[in-house]
Amino acid sequence: MTAVHEFALTTGMLFTVVTAARWMAGPGSPLSGLVPAPRGQLVVMGLLVGAVVTAVLGPSMRRETAGHLNPAVSVGLWLLRVFPGKAVLPFVAAQLAGSLCGAALARLVWGDAAAAVGDAALAPGPGWGAGPVFLAEAGSMTAMMLIVAWSGTRPALLRLLPPVMGACVAAVIVFLGPYSGGGGNPARQFGPALVSGTTGLLWVYLLAPVAGSLLAGAVSALVRRRR
Repeated sequence: MTAVHEFALTTGMLFTVVTAARWMAGPGSPLSGLVPAPRGQLVVMGLLVGAVVTAVLGPSMRRETAGHLNPAVSVGLWLLRVFPGKAVLPFVAAQLAGSLCGAALARLVWGDAAAAVGDAALAPGPGWGAGPVFLAEAGSMTAMMLIVAWSGTRPALLRLLPPVMGACVAAVIVFLGPYSGGGGNPARQFGPALVSGTTGLLWVYLLAPVAGSLLAGAVSALVRRRR
């Protein structure tokens, strides 16, 4: 899978996310009010994004391609020695560009309805500042990458990784959404934040998942050395 393919997949994911937010909570939507806010909307969004991750990762693993949709995942897999270092920067650039294009395309298609839901940009809950958000977002990515590392040494579990990762992404959105925003993915926030202009904590949402991957990579390396 090339970086161009990664760009297309991330564009599609972000367009889907903003579109879902527009139809669940946007003004004039016939679905607005049917899904209780905010918990019900987070559950729907979590199931949707988790399904996208599962659908993309399954075929990608069978063909030994990529389909990361997440810069922190690309960095983490490189640290786990299962992704070439020379491909990390092209993939990260493609994912961030795809995030911006997906959010911008959704704004173009849905107009004020997308703007009314903040272009699906993430926001922390009351009382959650940069520090707690950073720890929550980094911690969720650390946990996910450690699951990947553990599964990678067990072929029977590796086959189950796509639905497991989809479930992990869904859980992050549902359970951390009311607090940190529930991103765990720099590409999830990059485009919506720029399109909507809500860039106050953008640096946290960009750096925290990568920090989580770095921590998971360090733990995995330590385990390998001890073995």
